[in-house]
Amino acid sequence: MNRSRFLFLPVVILTTVILTLWVDRAPGQEVALTPMEAKELARGYRAETLKIKPVVNDKNETIGRISDFIFGKDGNIYVVLAVGDFTGVGGHLIAIPFRSLKLDDPSGDIVLPGVSRAALEKLPVFLGSR
Repeated sequence: MNRSRFLFLPVVILTTVILTLWVDRAPGQEVALTPMEAKELARGYRAETLKIKPVVNDKNETIGRISDFIFGKDGNIYVVLAVGDFTGVGGHLIAIPFRSLKLDDPSGDIVLPGVSRAALEKLPVFLGSR
């Protein structure tokens, strides 16, 4: 029995060496970094700034406020909107695509065109799992 242990030990050592050499030569994933321009970033929107602005429809009726942002595994960004929330404490939570919002309105508000608060309140409630 001891003899079989001594025969098994070189096999384990040889396998370990081969796997170590193979892993060291495995191709690495390259990441392309894009330099960001400070001026371009300055024209963007901070999430915390968007969360304090009211969301209105195109008739300037207040719908609610942004409660959170969801970054989908598919690369899309979604907004969790608290419909009927004017204080920042609650509301009927729904998820909508971020691209549905109009952020550059002259009023300074965030506009969700073509909807009413009543229509949004009929949508299923968003239940975050994480």
